[in-house]
Amino acid sequence: MRINILLILLAAVAFPVVAAANAGASDLLLPNPSFRMFALASVQDPPGSTSLTTPVAPGLPGGTSLTTPALAPTTQFVSYVGYRPRFYRSPMSALPITAQIHVGFFHPIDNFSTGFDGGFRVGPQVDPHIQLGLAMDWWHRSENKVLNLGTVEAPGGTASQELILSESSANLVPILLFIQVSGDENMSVIPYGGVGVGYEWLFLSANDYLTHASFDQTFDGFGWRAWAGAGLPLDWGTRVNAEVFFNVCDVESEMDVYITDYGRATVRNVIKMSGIGVRVGVAWGF
Repeated sequence: MRINILLILLAAVAFPVVAAANAGASDLLLPNPSFRMFALASVQDPPGSTSLTTPVAPGLPGGTSLTTPALAPTTQFVSYVGYRPRFYRSPMSALPITAQIHVGFFHPIDNFSTGFDGGFRVGPQVDPHIQLGLAMDWWHRSENKVLNLGTVEAPGGTASQELILSESSANLVPILLFIQVSGDENMSVIPYGGVGVGYEWLFLSANDYLTHASFDQTFDGFGWRAWAGAGLPLDWGTRVNAEVFFNVCDVESEMDVYITDYGRATVRNVIKMSGIGVRVGVAWGF
C-alpha cells in the first residue's frame, strides 16, 4: 500500500515536468503556430519559390535563422512557336515589322521598252493577314543609237568598233502607301495581294552627239499600283515571293516656250507610264 502511494505521487510530479519539456522543444523548433501554418502553405505552393527564411526565434543560440529546404524547380515546356508568332492586338507590345526586297522587269504599254525594276516594301503587320506600309521602286531603261564601224585589230584578236550617235535614259521612281492582304500563315504556299497609292517621278535625259542637242527633264504625277502573288515560307520568319503587278500613272511636266505671233506660253507634256511587270523577292520579319 505504501509503495502504491509513492508511485502515484511520483507520476503526479513527473507528468508536468515531461509536458513542460515537450512544450519547450516544440517552441524551439517552431516559435509560433502561425509559422507552422505558413511553412505548410509554402510546401504546397507551385514550383517557382525556392526557399523560406523566418525571423530568428527568441532563445535560439548564435542568432541563427530557420530555413526550409529549397524546392526543386520544375522545367516549363513551351509549345512549338509557329510561323509569325506575335501578339498583334496586345496594347503592351509593338506590332511586328515585315520587309521585302524584290527585283524584276516592268514594261510600259504606251512608251519605252521593258526595263529593270527593283525596290522594297516595309511596314507593320496589323494582324497575320494585313500589312500596312511604304513601298518604293526604281525602274530604269537606257537606249543608245550607234553606228557600226566594223572590226579593228586588238591584242590577241579583234574588236568591234561603234560610233555613239545618241544616248538616252529613263528612270521611274514611285513612292506609295500600301495595304497588303495575305492568306493564312499555316499554308504551304501563301497567296497575297496588295494595292498602293502615291506619287511617281519620271526622270528623262538624252544627248544627241550629231546635233549637240540635249534634253533633261523631270515629270511627276499621282499614280497607283496593284499586285498579286504567292509566297513560299523558308522558315518561321522568311519567305520567297513571286508576283505580277500593274502600274497606272500619267506623269507630266510644264515648260515655258515662245510661239511666233503669240508670245510666251506654257506647254504641258504628258507621258503615260501605265504598264505591267513581274518581280521576285525575299520577305522577312513576320
